[in-house]
Amino acid sequence: MNLGKKSKKELIDLVNHLRAPLSISDPRQIKGTSEKDLYKILAYSSQVGCYIMQNRRFRFINSHFLEYTGYTEDKMLKMNPASLILPEDRRKTAKNAIMMLKQERFSPYEFRIVTKDGQIKWIMETVMSITYKGKRAILGNSMDVTERKEASRRLEELEALESSILDAIPQAVVGLHERRINFANHAVKVIFGWHREELIGKSIKMIYRNAKEAEIIGDLFYSKLEHQRTFETEFPCLCKDGREILCRIKASRIGEKLREKRIVVTYEDITTEKKVQEDLERSRQELRNLSIHLQSVREEERTLVARKIHDELGQSLTALQMDLSWLSGRLPSDSQIIRDKTQSMSDLVDATIESVHNITADLRPSLLDDLGLGAAIEWQATEFQKRFGIRCQAHIKCSNISIDKALATDVFRIFQEALTNIARHAKATLCKVNLTENGKDLCLDVTDNGVGITQWQVDDPRSFGMIGMRERAHLWGGAVHVRNVKPSGTTVKVLIPLK
Repeated sequence: MNLGKKSKKELIDLVNHLRAPLSISDPRQIKGTSEKDLYKILAYSSQVGCYIMQNRRFRFINSHFLEYTGYTEDKMLKMNPASLILPEDRRKTAKNAIMMLKQERFSPYEFRIVTKDGQIKWIMETVMSITYKGKRAILGNSMDVTERKEASRRLEELEALESSILDAIPQAVVGLHERRINFANHAVKVIFGWHREELIGKSIKMIYRNAKEAEIIGDLFYSKLEHQRTFETEFPCLCKDGREILCRIKASRIGEKLREKRIVVTYEDITTEKKVQEDLERSRQELRNLSIHLQSVREEERTLVARKIHDELGQSLTALQMDLSWLSGRLPSDSQIIRDKTQSMSDLVDATIESVHNITADLRPSLLDDLGLGAAIEWQATEFQKRFGIRCQAHIKCSNISIDKALATDVFRIFQEALTNIARHAKATLCKVNLTENGKDLCLDVTDNGVGITQWQVDDPRSFGMIGMRERAHLWGGAVHVRNVKPSGTTVKVLIPLK
């Protein structure tokens, strides 16, 4: 409002219009409309700070301006107005005020003041020339914009922080609105070869191999983000130089709901990572195939050696025992020394035959081939109890019909390894074995009451026994789980699906 260009009659009409909402209880309510009180009435009606300055002294200050400064009206009427302004802002403020008074500047200017209690506040001000009590004066209108300036400063800091965070992220980050890029970080140059300035405002199709694939991935993003906050997938992309890369893409909607298709997407080049994973998986599979082959060869050799020992050495020992028995029956009755020697030889042959049977059973239990896995487990449990003095209770609920011979061999070897670990490390007095089969899964559960096992021991890369158990189970699509049980002990659970 330019009061200096209004006539006295127009000002009086304006005052009469503003008098109506004034409270009757307000002691500053103006009852007259003289020229002397005209500017005071307008100042009291204003919602901003107003003052009149004449001869470098305040002649009038309204309540809003007093609130900014914290001074009383009497104090301010006696002080130099320039003393309110922060020293480093005084020259620039005076220059801006002079330009506005000469109508060389029309926009408000800002400066800082020091309040009575020492606070620094930002003031936005306009000034104009007026006539006050017949003399030239300055009418100032001002607003306290400290909160706005602080909010602006915080916003700038936040934007700078967000920009720094975006640029610190190694993945390419782009913001999309209606599938067009409205912001991007510096990593788009590393990932795709584009400067971010080249992408702003462009369609996201630029970083995909063709428009059809861009449409497919876009539809997938928006359909998923309608119902969830984030979505992740892998998808091929295209670099600026035409090179194709595989990216891990993570999309997130902006806000609680997907509005105007505003989303943020990150792109991570995983081409090398995928190749390394594939090479590693291929190498791992080759090692497993080699392990399977070696185990198969080992089992065949064990079976062959066991058969040769049983058939050849066993038969020879049996024949030797028969010959010793025949010889003993034909010795003279008075040849006691020879008889004793013959009996000693016969006992040694019997012990050797027993050793042959044990060696043969260790190499390849005949029960495993003749009667199946259940019988072999029961026999091995009994032998373990005899050999180590640890009670071993076996409960078998298993049909041998659906169990492959090779599978039975691997499960039996896993069981043997579990018993070996109990004998070596568990310090147990009892071992319970459960073998169950329901047509879908084969489950072997071996539990002892020993000292237990630590996770470090389970995951120890030097624990070849554990590794062998897992690899045998993995061959059949199964798994081996080892855990502690309360109050003490360890459970080894082998679960293998039956195909």
